[in-house]
Amino acid sequence: YYHVVTLVRECVEEIPHDSSLMFEIIMFSFTAMATFLQFLHLYRSVWWLPQSYTRYSMNFYLIDPYLVGFIGTILGRRLLYSLVSEAVMVWTPPSIWAVLQQLVRLLLLSIVLASLIWCTYNIMQNHPIVNIFYLCYPISVYFILFGLSVSPFFDVMSLPSLTTEESKAAARIMGKPLHSCSMSPQTIREEVDYLKTDFNIRMKQVLFSSVLNAYYAGFVPCCFAQNFLYYDIYWATQHLTFVWLGCFTMYLVQCYPVKYCDTLHRAALHLGKWARVEGRTMHLPSHIWTDSTLWHQGALVKHCKELYKAEGISNAAEPGNPSHTRFYSFFNNPAIPLCMVVGLQLSLVALQVVILVRVSEWYQVVSLALLLFANYYTLFKLSRDYLVCWKVYKAEAMIQDKITGG
Repeated sequence: YYHVVTLVRECVEEIPHDSSLMFEIIMFSFTAMATFLQFLHLYRSVWWLPQSYTRYSMNFYLIDPYLVGFIGTILGRRLLYSLVSEAVMVWTPPSIWAVLQQLVRLLLLSIVLASLIWCTYNIMQNHPIVNIFYLCYPISVYFILFGLSVSPFFDVMSLPSLTTEESKAAARIMGKPLHSCSMSPQTIREEVDYLKTDFNIRMKQVLFSSVLNAYYAGFVPCCFAQNFLYYDIYWATQHLTFVWLGCFTMYLVQCYPVKYCDTLHRAALHLGKWARVEGRTMHLPSHIWTDSTLWHQGALVKHCKELYKAEGISNAAEPGNPSHTRFYSFFNNPAIPLCMVVGLQLSLVALQVVILVRVSEWYQVVSLALLLFANYYTLFKLSRDYLVCWKVYKAEAMIQDKITGG
């Protein structure tokens, strides 16, 4: 039972991936466009009528410029940080990058807070005090999710806070994850724990960032609309939903590139999976599970008075550990979750196309056409990543089946 079949892995080719700066440019452009479109839904005019008192497509005088400044500060903070960080890395030696990044974050945090406070003060002059709650609500959620850490506020790929003992090992995994291909079961389980933590942190950032962007780009403008203003609530809500889904898939593509998914896949192959054997098992030959052994496929072990059978090619997982089972099931073939995300994005695009065909109002046509343009780009990247993963992991499975006699 000490013999382990050699794992065969197909190499995933390098797929172009947006840099941090390029992604922030794209995300800011998308959210700024979404904010403009929501204001268009609220304050559109009838400038084409002969008796119209305005020559513009929007009633700009009804829009609070300080509200626009507040929203722009929130949506543009990461782009500003990325621009300054790129300049720091170009013009300074690598040895002081870490210190300078901390200083840049503190400096930009001071500037952002000053701008937000100034905008909030001026907004309070023209709106009920209760409306300020809508502006500040996400801040309380941020503290609940990230505590007092400043990094997640500016950097979508920021690293989690780790203890001194963890930092060196985790640095190889977090941010730019690496896979050690170790034959030590203890090392494999530790690596999986780090990768699982990193995956969850990225997902938390994806969910928070996408909701935050949609909240300020689509919801806040509606909260500050004048009472006498008439607008299509259904259309504004639909726009908010589309913006959130668009941001969500864009963040997924950025935070979970193919190389990262391949790292999770390789770790899952080494981790393996155990299935509990039901029925009469007293007379089946088995071994006592030990955490220092790398078990081969089909091995029978007893652990916590239960009998388990190894289903992975290499098995370092603890039998009955639900966390290990979920990790293996989810990342054994990353093409499956990628296919689900592609399906979500394809459904979003198809729904927007159907709605676009059915609408007749000019502002609705403009709104959907611009959102579709951004979603097509995300759909292209997701489809490309899925096709590459599907071909690679299908070939890998076929080769492994031949080696194991499957």
